[in-house]
Amino acid sequence: MIAFVVIAITVVMALFILVGAAWFAWDSDKRVKRFARSTDLVPGRPGRAPASWTTATSTEALLHRRIRYAIADVHANPAIPHYPDLVAARDRLDDAVFGLDDKLIAASDIADDEEKTARLSSAESAVVVLEELPKKLWEAPEDSQLADMEKVTSALERA
Repeated sequence: MIAFVVIAITVVMALFILVGAAWFAWDSDKRVKRFARSTDLVPGRPGRAPASWTTATSTEALLHRRIRYAIADVHANPAIPHYPDLVAARDRLDDAVFGLDDKLIAASDIADDEEKTARLSSAESAVVVLEELPKKLWEAPEDSQLADMEKVTSALERA
């Protein structure tokens, strides 16, 4: 009889864990797809790029999506909202991200291939710097996070 109770409890717990894992996977997939289909450049703030860039394969659209995912990773850092200086630095970074995205939008309208390539190359260099930021911010001291965000903001503004 005790064995039957232990087995029943084990089965119920296993089902509970399985249902929880399935719900977590479904919810995560739903949030990722919602963000991928949105026009948000920064989470919660729509960008000015054409909606077609969410699926386009042009260089500008690919760089735009790389910017979106990199800045989303910065916003996902749980330590930043606890420090007002870091929140202010992240807001300046968000503004620089919008500025870089505006440069991509402007570059998409340039007819001269050499100038367009040069601008896109500059933007890509800035995107690479932005993509490296989330791992630098993770579990770093506040002053280091602040310095890293300011460096990336400057790099994006120079692009």
